[in-house]
Amino acid sequence: MATSWTRIHQELGAPPVPVTYEMIEQAAAEIEGERDDLDWKRDLPKKAEPGEWNEFAKDVAAMANARGGLLIYGVRNDRTITGIDPDAANTEHLYKWLRANTQPFVTGVDAYIRSSADGSKSVLVVDVPASAMAPHFVLGTSPREKQLHAFAVPFRYADHTGWLAEHEIDRAYRERFARQAEADRALARQLEQTREVVLTEGDPMVAWLIVVSRPARPVPPLVPAPTRDEARKVLRAALGTAADMLGDFRGPALMRDALAGAPKVGLRRWVEGNFLQPFQGAHPNSRLMLVELHHDGTVVYAVDVSRYVLQKNEVPKSPIHMPYVPVETRTVQIGVCEAVALAHESRFARRIDSGSDLTAVIVCDPAAHERPPILHYIGFAPLIENHSFLEVPSHARTPMKILPAGSELPGAASRVVLRDCAQSLSSGLLNQFGVESNVV
Repeated sequence: MATSWTRIHQELGAPPVPVTYEMIEQAAAEIEGERDDLDWKRDLPKKAEPGEWNEFAKDVAAMANARGGLLIYGVRNDRTITGIDPDAANTEHLYKWLRANTQPFVTGVDAYIRSSADGSKSVLVVDVPASAMAPHFVLGTSPREKQLHAFAVPFRYADHTGWLAEHEIDRAYRERFARQAEADRALARQLEQTREVVLTEGDPMVAWLIVVSRPARPVPPLVPAPTRDEARKVLRAALGTAADMLGDFRGPALMRDALAGAPKVGLRRWVEGNFLQPFQGAHPNSRLMLVELHHDGTVVYAVDVSRYVLQKNEVPKSPIHMPYVPVETRTVQIGVCEAVALAHESRFARRIDSGSDLTAVIVCDPAAHERPPILHYIGFAPLIENHSFLEVPSHARTPMKILPAGSELPGAASRVVLRDCAQSLSSGLLNQFGVESNVV
């Protein structure tokens, strides 16, 4: 994802917009020297000879290990723009060099050409984000032992690149683990906040499926927020993606049936929810669904997974004298698919190419009952034909609480990958009811 706020923006006082050739030309004229996040390069990157350090991989890893920045090729150290041959700038080779020479692979790097208005000069811009997976090692040879390949950690200091010592590498690893721990806590906090909202505003006699997705590298706060129309497009696109994932799966499109397609402004997010006329016996003004598209790429999806059973009055009598809440298989499965599709489409719209962590849980309101409720499993089998999502047995457990299920959505996700992610989440939830999943 191209960064919309860089050293060039800061130095020139420019608003957060994509970098243009005119901005680079002005920066070359006005910014003296280089910075830790701005490096001028005269010549295009070249393929390293066997056994040598790959200079491009080293420069990218150095910035990723620091706070990210721009590598601009076609500008001399004295900031004279000499330009490059656009046809010789093979970005595919650059990405291959990164994959072959960095460990872990530096993701999120964006390389693009910017040309002058008359087309007489062009430069190559390589946009390197700060990496949550730092430290990144690069592969090369030892200065003394030419035949010995070794890994080392480059790091961008001021206007030059150095190498981290052992204690600095140790600190970098501890910082990475701390970032991951904080990301896990942020995901858990969002899950708990959503739980409080839906249990407060929903029918106290129903169960909720909540799915939260958070990018490994969220969008920075200064990147312009998505518009209402962009949020609406994400919701529409997610419906199509979910339909592709579900295939012949029988069931309604929950978001299409429950949402109005009119996102409202929230706290650094767009919010879609509803308060529909309740069916017979339901709580007045009960919410049936909540969707949040956060500006940083976080996605919240919550849906009532009891309503279809209650609407049909198909809940069997409880075999034991305790309150229980029905959980319908079909709604859980469709809901998980829609949540994964929504996370995917939101990430695509925000140009986020990092992976995302997802967590899902089924909750009900224990405060609405005199005794802790049982989550009672309701299955309709067979639900689908030919390539089933889950085959439901005739018996299942009735737990009082469902533990969160987690999954990871890779940066480049095909329909098969999206489906596998949805299957992992739904299986993690439904397995706790004693239901085995069989994917065809």
